[in-house]
Amino acid sequence: MIAQKFREVSGSAPEASSTAEVAEIAEEAYLYGLQQVIFYETRYNYTQAEDSNVYVGVNRYCFVNEGKPITPEFKAVVTPNATTLYATAFLDLQEEPVVMEVPEITDRYFSLQLMDQYGIYFLYAGNQFNGTRARAYLIVPEFWGGKIPAGFATTEVIHAPSRTAFANIRIAMMEGSEEEVRHINALQDQCTITPLSKWIDNGHRGVPGKDQELVPGRYRTFPRMAELVSRQVDRQTAEDFFTYLSLVLNDPGMPLMKDSRKEAEMLSRLAKIGIGPGKDFLWSELDRKMQNSLTEGFINGHKKVKKATQENLVYMNGWMVLNAEGGFDTEYLTRAVMADAGWGGPDSNVSHVGGFLFVDSDGKNLDGKYSYTLSFDMDELPPVTEFWSIPIYDADGYFVANELNRYTISSFMVDRGDLHIKDGKLTIYIQHEKPSDPARVQNWLPAPEGGFRFTARFYGPKIPIVDGSYNMPRPVRVK
Repeated sequence: MIAQKFREVSGSAPEASSTAEVAEIAEEAYLYGLQQVIFYETRYNYTQAEDSNVYVGVNRYCFVNEGKPITPEFKAVVTPNATTLYATAFLDLQEEPVVMEVPEITDRYFSLQLMDQYGIYFLYAGNQFNGTRARAYLIVPEFWGGKIPAGFATTEVIHAPSRTAFANIRIAMMEGSEEEVRHINALQDQCTITPLSKWIDNGHRGVPGKDQELVPGRYRTFPRMAELVSRQVDRQTAEDFFTYLSLVLNDPGMPLMKDSRKEAEMLSRLAKIGIGPGKDFLWSELDRKMQNSLTEGFINGHKKVKKATQENLVYMNGWMVLNAEGGFDTEYLTRAVMADAGWGGPDSNVSHVGGFLFVDSDGKNLDGKYSYTLSFDMDELPPVTEFWSIPIYDADGYFVANELNRYTISSFMVDRGDLHIKDGKLTIYIQHEKPSDPARVQNWLPAPEGGFRFTARFYGPKIPIVDGSYNMPRPVRVK
């Protein structure tokens, strides 16, 4: 199938009273729409970009990085995790429900999570949430009038708030050996997404992805989308963003929130700049003054999100924790921060929490031209029920190649005894150059040459992680 191209026709004239008001609305629009815009582009990457390394069509899992541990070549999303293997997919529920099956997994952490275009998760499943046994979930779109098969329990029928969704299966990788990766891949092969009619025809069983034809998405596009499949946030222009936002608001699979006064007010504001449901938007039809004002607001919104990522979250001894309490429906800035710093991360603390860090213990930007130490007391490791990991990224949020192929330090490494511990302390050596001391090499987390950052993960966080009271150590620059 061929994607429907964006209709290049101009919409109604903007109604904002001044260039200042246009810039103000544009800034608000950036906070409101960044999550949905990245959803739209990422869905394009998975379902329509035929030259993409994650192109699998709709309702089929992509084994991220071909089912292997994520490496620096992987650029599909920012701040990926090195302690889980992912199977991700975009659901299309416009024609019928789908059945999602997961096998029994008893030897390691796993989760299945479903997210709508607003970044709100409407399903959390897996051993952290509802046990380890094999399950089948029926994902039902709104206004579907068909009959639900009798075999499904009510807890296995999930009513989706939209007709499109992002699915993410995480399975913990504790060692990274070839044997373990093969074991996880075998589990991933048993995770299926099957349209309900095909599931019934197949004897009430899922059809493996390898046995299903690739069905491309049929979503409206514009030419620049093909250039924005990686590093989306920082490569977008104002023209890109507002064209995306118009597509989002006119996508039949992305209904607006029910009874949301805040979103209704936002849509009223957007209508003043010619964007909204039923409106066509074409940047080239705008005069230079309007384009400049939209660009000004776009830049201001971008700066506001970047600043909030470093300053406006829960402070945990310098680490910034996104204390998400299920408020992505109204907390636009928080939603945008997650979209920018870790798109696809959870909107609720029930799963895991991310901790962002950009500066050292002196408040100076992390830079690979310096050496740092990160020290834990062994009796004060991060308080979690599952596991923790501390991946390192370049300034843009991507892994950088190093001779150890090591991109994270994790609780799995501690549990296996892979790290050198002395006098009850675990000291991680963060630097670009390889240490000369073998004990330090054992605990070496290679840093990029230039600026870098962290996005720690805490799976099954306990309250001290959520409220910031845990004394999480910060990197100390070696003098």
